[in-house]
Amino acid sequence: MATITVTLSTDPISYSPGPEVKHGDTVVFSMGSYPAAYTATVTFPDGTCLTTSGPYTLGGSPSLGTSSKTVSMTAAKGIYDFNAVIDDGTRDQGTDPRGPQERDRKNGGIDVTSDPPEDPV
Repeated sequence: MATITVTLSTDPISYSPGPEVKHGDTVVFSMGSYPAAYTATVTFPDGTCLTTSGPYTLGGSPSLGTSSKTVSMTAAKGIYDFNAVIDDGTRDQGTDPRGPQERDRKNGGIDVTSDPPEDPV
């Protein structure tokens, strides 16, 4: 099984080696070069191909800098769009006047490239 890294700190979001995944692959969401105080919340608005539904929170401490998830063995072939909302840490201190819609937002997608395995008849 392969590991695909989704880095949120680049514009557009970068994928290594690419956005294509197969069933059982590991997807690692990474904050990349964002400062340690920044956090991100990743959601899949139209359903996820991953084994846990989310949302996923990244950043804020070294232990949350990345989040590893597994592509479900039953995920249908197709592109699964996701949104990431980046918070610079000032919201918790009450100094960020921006509302949730004004924060840094990034959009991406994970492309499941094969159909789920079929059960033997």
